[in-house]
Amino acid sequence: MAKETANTNVNQQEKKSPKQLVLRDAEGNSYTLQFNRKTVLQMQRNGFVLDLDRLYMCARDLISGAFKMHHPWLKWEQIEEIWKHQGSKRGELLGYLANMFSTPALDLMGDGTEDEAEPENPTFEIVW
Repeated sequence: MAKETANTNVNQQEKKSPKQLVLRDAEGNSYTLQFNRKTVLQMQRNGFVLDLDRLYMCARDLISGAFKMHHPWLKWEQIEEIWKHQGSKRGELLGYLANMFSTPALDLMGDGTEDEAEPENPTFEIVW
């Protein structure tokens, strides 16, 4: 029974994207990585496209974009040192960042996975 519960928790975590990641540098300083609609829109306006098939090709922009919400003054050289300090977990963290990046866009557009009931009377109409 405990094994089933553990598997259920892992599956729920895989489906759910974290809201934030907190990284620590070599000195123990904490940095919060997060995306909101504003940062995602800014990244897209600057030409960023999340390519899940070639995630490592867009990693630098994705990583630096994740710092922009809470730490906009950090330069890539500083961000890179913090990122390198994460060691062997960098690949896993990159996957979380990709999911986190997608969340504000899906939230804005509505992905249909929420448990909310559809409104009976839509607030729009289409006229042809």
